[in-house]
Amino acid sequence: MIVRRVLNNNVVDGLDDALQEVIVFGKGLGFNSKPGELIDESMIEKIFRLDDAAASRHFASIVGSIPADILSATADLVARAREELSVKISDSLYASLADHLSFAVQRAREGGDFTIPLAVEVRRFYPTEYAFAKSAVVELNAKLDTELPAEEAISIALHVINAQVGGAADSATRLMELTHSILDIVRLNFGIAYDDDSPAYLRFVTHLRFFAQRVLLGETVQRDDAELLRILTEQKPEAFACVDKVDAFVMRSHGHAMSASEKVYIGLHIASFL
Repeated sequence: MIVRRVLNNNVVDGLDDALQEVIVFGKGLGFNSKPGELIDESMIEKIFRLDDAAASRHFASIVGSIPADILSATADLVARAREELSVKISDSLYASLADHLSFAVQRAREGGDFTIPLAVEVRRFYPTEYAFAKSAVVELNAKLDTELPAEEAISIALHVINAQVGGAADSATRLMELTHSILDIVRLNFGIAYDDDSPAYLRFVTHLRFFAQRVLLGETVQRDDAELLRILTEQKPEAFACVDKVDAFVMRSHGHAMSASEKVYIGLHIASFL
């Protein structure tokens, strides 16, 4: 492993044995190091392997200003998120979370007040990410000897959610807005009140999360379900008339034409409320 450039006394941008770019962290690792030199592997504490070139450049651009203990804690949290959450986590989480934690820890130590947006939506739509984030706050407070408030779990969860849908700063907001909108279309169409704790509601929200994520990423599930859709439309006309309203909405708002498979699944969920 060789040095490409020194980012600060503790971090270097390097190339591994396969000539893949890596960000390498170790206390004093960058001190007196020069481009082209071999990295002293005995000093390495963490290696950040970012497959996404844009995410790697962004991380390299900010890593020099992030305290070493926060870089180390960030690496541990990203690794744990990828292990514990059953979703794909973008490399963008390294930079966004490290940058956020650097500011959050400083604010906590200075006693600053803050307001967390979307708290209700995160707890309601993303219980798994929220549970992970709550445990992350406990872990961070122990590792960094700080007192991040419990509410910080909302912010951490939002960064994890953003990293699932491409890493854009407003991804989580857009995802929850789309989910909210579809829930409202169904609620208003049938005049129903959701029971937030019912299995049918929780299954519907989970499915809408993945559907909304595909819409934002421009992806579509395509299977040969046209005949199944025709049969179900005849059997459950009210539910699938509502599906047509959802289809019209996502086309108008996001340019997404629902496939037969997507209509089948959402229609079956809607039918469970009738």
